[in-house]
Amino acid sequence: MLEILQRVEAWAGGPRAALSWYRAYPIPALGNRTAESLVKTGGASAVRDYLDHVALGGYA
Repeated sequence: MLEILQRVEAWAGGPRAALSWYRAYPIPALGNRTAESLVKTGGASAVRDYLDHVALGGYA
C-alpha cells in the first residue's frame, strides 16, 4: 500500500490526494476496481504493473 501511495503522490497532488485516489478511483483497466480493493485481495502487483504502464506513457 505505501509503495503505491508514494508512486502516485506526485501526480495526484500530494499525500491526501494520493490516498483519495487509492481508496476511491475505479481503474478501468483493472475491472473498475480501486487500488485499495485490489491490494486487499492480493492484487498489488496488478496495480504496480498498471502504474508502470502509465509511467511509460500508456493509456490509463
